[in-house]
Amino acid sequence: MSTNKPAAFIKSLIGTLYIPVLIYAAMYIIAHAKGLTFFGDAQTWQNLIQSFAATVTIAFALAIQLKHGRFDFSGGAVMTLGAILSVTITQKLGGNWVLLLICSLIVCTILSTLVGCLYVYGRLPVVIATIGAAILFESITLMINGGRGISISATTSLNVLGKTTGACIILAVVSGAIYYFFNTYTIVGMHLQLLSNNQLAAVNIGINESRTILTSFMVSGFLYGFATVIYASQSAAVSSVSSTLGTVSTAFGAILPVFMGLYIGHFSNDFIGLLFAAFAIGTFRYGLSIISPSGYAGAVTNIVYGIFLVVFFLISHQGAAILAWCKEQLHTEKAV
Repeated sequence: MSTNKPAAFIKSLIGTLYIPVLIYAAMYIIAHAKGLTFFGDAQTWQNLIQSFAATVTIAFALAIQLKHGRFDFSGGAVMTLGAILSVTITQKLGGNWVLLLICSLIVCTILSTLVGCLYVYGRLPVVIATIGAAILFESITLMINGGRGISISATTSLNVLGKTTGACIILAVVSGAIYYFFNTYTIVGMHLQLLSNNQLAAVNIGINESRTILTSFMVSGFLYGFATVIYASQSAAVSSVSSTLGTVSTAFGAILPVFMGLYIGHFSNDFIGLLFAAFAIGTFRYGLSIISPSGYAGAVTNIVYGIFLVVFFLISHQGAAILAWCKEQLHTEKAV
C-alpha cells in the first residue's frame, strides 16, 4: 500500500498542474517569440493575480450551483445590481472599503436568496427562474441613480480591493476557504451532494430539498459579494443594463474555469481545481490579449477562447472515447 502512495501523489500533482503549466509555457514562448519579453515580469504577475482573483471568486460562487447540476444565469445580474447598490450606499454614507465589502456581501446574499426563493417556492425550472430574476435585477439597475450606473474610479478608498494585489489574494483565499468548508464540512454541503447523486433516495432518507437548495443560493450570493467588490473596482464604472440579459457574460465568463476546475478536481479536489483553472484561464486570456494583432485583440481573444472552450469540453467529456477509437484504428492498421 505504501509503495502506491508516491505514485498516487505524483499522478495527482501532474493531473492538477499540467493544464496551467502548459498554458503558461505556451503563452510565455509565443510572447517572447514575438518580442514581447515583458511577459513573465513582475507587472505581468500583478496583472495575472488581479485577473485570477476576479475570475476565481466568481467561479467559486458559480460552482456551488453548477457542480450540482443547476445553471444559475442570474449571477451577473446579482453582481451588477449588487455593485450599483453597494457603492451607492457606501458613497452616501461616506464609508470606505470595509463598508463597501460589508454592503456587497449583504446585498448580494439577499439578491441571490431571492433567486433561490423564486426557484424553490415558485416551482419553476432553474433556467426560467434564474433568467427571470436576471431580467428583473437588470430592470432595477435602470431605476437607481437615474439609470446612470455608478463609478468608483475616483474614490481611492473604495477601489483598493480590486486593484491591490494583496487584497485580491486575500479575497480569493477567503472565498475559496468558504467554498471548501461549505462543500466539505457542512451538513448542507453533504446534502447537496446526495441530492445531485440521487435526488429520490436523498429525499426518502429525510433531506429537506427546498431548504438545502435555498441555503446553497444564500452561500452563492455571499460568495458573489466578494466577486462584486473586485468587479466594481476593476471596472471603475458599473453601468445600468439596458439590454435583456446583458449581464449574463459578467459571471459566465468564468464558466470555463468552473468546468475545467471540476475536471482538475478529480486529481485533487474542487477547491484546488478551481484555483488552478482560474489561473490557467486568466493567463490564457491575458496572453491572447497581448499577442493578438493590434486593433484586433478583443476579436481574436474571443474567437480563440471560444474554440478552446469547445475543444476542452470535447476532450474532457469524450477523451476516453477518442483514445479508444484511436487505439482501435492503430490495431486495425497493424492487422492489415
